[in-house]
Amino acid sequence: MKLPCIRRHPRGFTMLEIVVVMSIMIVIMGIGFASFAMMDDDDPFEKTAQKLVQMSKYAHQSAVLQHRRMIIGFDEEGFGVLGESAGDHARQALPQDMKVFILRYGAKNWEKAEGHLWPFGEQGICEPVKIRLETPTDFRELAFHPLTGALVE
Repeated sequence: MKLPCIRRHPRGFTMLEIVVVMSIMIVIMGIGFASFAMMDDDDPFEKTAQKLVQMSKYAHQSAVLQHRRMIIGFDEEGFGVLGESAGDHARQALPQDMKVFILRYGAKNWEKAEGHLWPFGEQGICEPVKIRLETPTDFRELAFHPLTGALVE
């Protein structure tokens, strides 16, 4: 009967090698996540765009529930829901160096939003507008659906 051969060089990795490799992987993943988190905070339009979407939803819902016309008004300082019952949705000031433009239904050119009113009827129907938030270096366009007042992706 033949005895099995005992290997002098064991195959596989030592525990130390595995720990070193996993430590390096964790450090690399941490750097990657941190860089993505920093990139995410640089969007100057996010807060203003979210507030406009919230206002349009509020104006749409309030118009339907209260059976009265609601209006979002724009001026040089920002925009807001007009009326006494707007609450938290009453106003949004624009960040410095940001301008708002509006493209109304059927229009061919963007206009400054100052002085424009965006009405929501008693049935919740609103004009399908596009809003452009613009800084000297970039812009974001938001399109709104006429039946829901919600953002169209």
